[in-house]
Amino acid sequence: MNKKVAELLNAQVNKEFFSAYLYLGISKYYAKQDLPGFASWYKVQAEEEQEHAMKIYDYLLDQDEDVTLDKIAAVKVDFKDALEAAKEADKHEHYITGEINKIMDAAVEDKDYRTQLFLNWFISEQDEEERNSKEVVAKIELLGTEKKNLYLLDKEMGSRKG
Repeated sequence: MNKKVAELLNAQVNKEFFSAYLYLGISKYYAKQDLPGFASWYKVQAEEEQEHAMKIYDYLLDQDEDVTLDKIAAVKVDFKDALEAAKEADKHEHYITGEINKIMDAAVEDKDYRTQLFLNWFISEQDEEERNSKEVVAKIELLGTEKKNLYLLDKEMGSRKG
């Protein structure tokens, strides 16, 4: 595996763990706002991000590459309202998509077909992640951020299973 591709994948492991931290922070925010459905939805999202990190971790080790686990930065956990928290998650998903695309670009440039095949799953996953985060933002924008307006949406959000 090309050194640049390996370095980008290694960095992505840490970005995926940061994503998990971010979603745990958002989950905590919603829990403190007495929105347990939202809190549960983002906790499930955090678990997914950990799975993504481990998928890349395992792939690197399977390719006889080393994995460096860097320090995970602190995350923002204080938001103005439910909409700001959801928008932060949406913004982050777009960032992660860009990072996955950079890895794919490097794999294509290096003609690393195995990594390209591996990354196809992440590209599909990011399409789903962006759709989900955009939908949450749109629903909150439709209902507004008052708790009484978010009540039904909170029930819907809580139905997501891991």
